[in-house]
Amino acid sequence: MSSQSAEPDGSKFVLSPNVLGVLWMIVAVTLLTGMFVTAKILMRTLPVLEVGAFRMFMSLLFCLPWLFANGPRVLKSERHWALFWRAFFGATSLYCAIYAVHHMLLADATVLTFTIPLWSIIIAALFLGERVRLRRTIATLAGFAGVLLVVKPQAGIDLAALIAILGAILAACALATMKDLTRTEQAQKIVFYFLMYGTLILGIPALWVMEMPNPTEWAWLVLLGFFGSAGQYCLTRAYGSGEMTIIAPLDFMRIILAGIAGYIFFSEVPDALAFTGGAIILASCAYIVRREAMEKKTPSTPQVSR
Repeated sequence: MSSQSAEPDGSKFVLSPNVLGVLWMIVAVTLLTGMFVTAKILMRTLPVLEVGAFRMFMSLLFCLPWLFANGPRVLKSERHWALFWRAFFGATSLYCAIYAVHHMLLADATVLTFTIPLWSIIIAALFLGERVRLRRTIATLAGFAGVLLVVKPQAGIDLAALIAILGAILAACALATMKDLTRTEQAQKIVFYFLMYGTLILGIPALWVMEMPNPTEWAWLVLLGFFGSAGQYCLTRAYGSGEMTIIAPLDFMRIILAGIAGYIFFSEVPDALAFTGGAIILASCAYIVRREAMEKKTPSTPQVSR
């Protein structure tokens, strides 16, 4: 009998890696948008700091099966300070993001948190000595012009907008720290320490403002943790499945979903300036992310900013 498969050609449907990555990414951005919608609902009745702490804690609970299955040995590391700083930047960035979501339109807050690529370029230029060439400089300046349209400084800069921008800067620092950690540490270990340290970083000060959740709020808090954990998992699977040049720009779908969710759940409608600024930020950041992904695909090309 022939060693060839008995299955006729075409009888088994297999998705290409890029299509699979796109599907993972669509699920990821939906879940992560759901996380911020849930947080905004919870912050109607619970303190912002408490919601942030529970976001960390509930997601940590979803990681415990991994720890129980592999044992404490998987937590061994010689880079605890680096793991702590990644968690510090990530946890404080999360707090800034949900604070902004609480005090701003969901779409506007989401747009400002997506300025991470702009701040990453500045951090790379100032602290890592990377060259920033003309095209990427133009894209960065255009992105900041979009930020001004969303923030509208002529009407007085809103504190929540400044905190949203601070959150993006902290997220850029967290990303830089995480990239360094991935050279020596497993992804799941980095996530676990992020959630463990993050729970402490936000949880200890939250004790001073904590209010005991009612049964409905507990249900929302569990959903918050699920959305956060599942969203990050799907995000990881998306980047692991497809090409970054295809997958990364899809993350900006969150801005569109945030606008739709803000209208449906909170009757929010961004003004024309915010729409214009968001479109400019979206275009400039998508260009920067795509350029970075293309450079990573060509190892023979010097790894410099463009």
